[in-house]
Amino acid sequence: MFNYNNDTKQDISVAAYFLAEKEITFDNLCWMLAERQLYLQNNFQKVDQNSIKQRAAKIYQTSPPYDVICWLISEIDFLLKTDVFKSNQKPHFIID
Repeated sequence: MFNYNNDTKQDISVAAYFLAEKEITFDNLCWMLAERQLYLQNNFQKVDQNSIKQRAAKIYQTSPPYDVICWLISEIDFLLKTDVFKSNQKPHFIID
């Protein structure tokens, strides 16, 4: 979806590494990813807990590797910090 240069990939990788170092439970990582995805898909509006719970369950059921979830969370955080989502396009996520 986005064209990353090597510095961007490096920044996301470092952030993902530090997130993984926190040893957050897999359930909590799924929840964190679901929150971020839904926040973006709902035009930067908070989402109800039930929607997050349903999305987190879908993510959990796909059994993505721990480091992949850390990367995806770090990627979204990076993109939010750099205002990449200012356009009107809603992002599409692989793990839906």
